[in-house]
Amino acid sequence: MIVGIVKIGVGLSVVEEFRTAINEATAVSDFCNEYSPILNTADYLGVNGDSTDLQINWGWDFSEVTPVLKEVVNIINHPMPINVGESNDYYQFREYQRGLLDVKTWVNLTDVERDFMIELYLKETAITEAQDSINKVTHLISTGQATATEEARLIIVDKWSEHHILDVESCEKRAKALRLYLEVGTYLSIADATDFFTTVENLYFGYEKQAIKGTNDGSETGLFDYIESTIGTVYEFAGLESKGYIMQNGDLDETNFIIAIMDVLRNGKYINLEE
Repeated sequence: MIVGIVKIGVGLSVVEEFRTAINEATAVSDFCNEYSPILNTADYLGVNGDSTDLQINWGWDFSEVTPVLKEVVNIINHPMPINVGESNDYYQFREYQRGLLDVKTWVNLTDVERDFMIELYLKETAITEAQDSINKVTHLISTGQATATEEARLIIVDKWSEHHILDVESCEKRAKALRLYLEVGTYLSIADATDFFTTVENLYFGYEKQAIKGTNDGSETGLFDYIESTIGTVYEFAGLESKGYIMQNGDLDETNFIIAIMDVLRNGKYINLEE
């Protein structure tokens, strides 16, 4: 399971790190023991959907002294959007944090919040990669976390590595989600469904194994570009819509089919096969 390490009593920037562990207590113990001097485990909490039915809308409620999972409808100060659907993964959490960052912007973040954005390897949408790198390097040096540009860069690389592994784990779950195949089967005949997956095989592999999504969600051309026939890419006139599949539910075109599968692949509305 993926566990978010939460520092109890801290405000907006509450997740210290995401990591894989067999349970929440082990994740917290391992996290604290990796520091020198060792951190006090009483100051931290592991938050995950363990033993919780995530097929309904759940979110992490940080309005409590000790953060807990609650139904989103009951949460006043929650870190996940209300319409998230049936998932609670890292990718989804990070995209919600991106929305918060875009509203507040990097220049208005506190130092603690900036540390959190670096932990998530998260960039404000409106700025360039180059400017984002300058912002983060400057912050790490000014706060004494790095003494030189190269040292700061290596810290950021380390955070990217941790982020990328967790991003891949999220995409793997979405690629194998039961809801995805239910949606495909709802809109396409078995023959067309087979053709669809055969057509996108390499793009699908890139999404599932390396979290390569598409130009609107990253820098690389990917699966989403094919599905949405993204303007300006090689799939603008050669994407999913160009296949002319006959929708089995009676729809006249692929519009609702595209929305349905992107709800799973981009928006994270899915049910894990193991649920």
